[in-house]
Amino acid sequence: MAVDKEIESQKFVSLRERLIVTVIVGLFGAVVFWEGTRQVEDSAIYPLVVGAAIMVLSLFSILGIRIKPLLFTDEAPLKTGFLGLVLVGVFIALSASIGFLTASLLFLPAMAYLGGERRKLAILLGTIVFIIGAYLVFNLMFSHPFPAELIFGEL
Repeated sequence: MAVDKEIESQKFVSLRERLIVTVIVGLFGAVVFWEGTRQVEDSAIYPLVVGAAIMVLSLFSILGIRIKPLLFTDEAPLKTGFLGLVLVGVFIALSASIGFLTASLLFLPAMAYLGGERRKLAILLGTIVFIIGAYLVFNLMFSHPFPAELIFGEL
């Protein structure tokens, strides 16, 4: 019985922990936005928009958090949240060096697995659909080329 309660309590994150993670995510957004200011030409739009969106959504999340002691949410454990933040940091670093789409090939499956998805075909199809969709929307519809991408042999 005590083991069940301990396992059950590990599935929850206090609102204070959620606030800390949300602030860190917002700071990642600021880093992405700042990187966008260092880009040249049309490719700067991606990090600027993504960074701004991350910061704004983090702010919305922070404004929605009511910090009360012992009040919990049903989100992933804090350890999982921080591991997700590490993955986001690696993704940001890789995006700058090997390209957004190429880094997404590694990031999306890792985040899906971390989030609990275990169906390999679903992870593979989701990743492929995202890569193709992002390319079509941004490169063809918006006519904003991505920076050099390793998967296209441009690096």
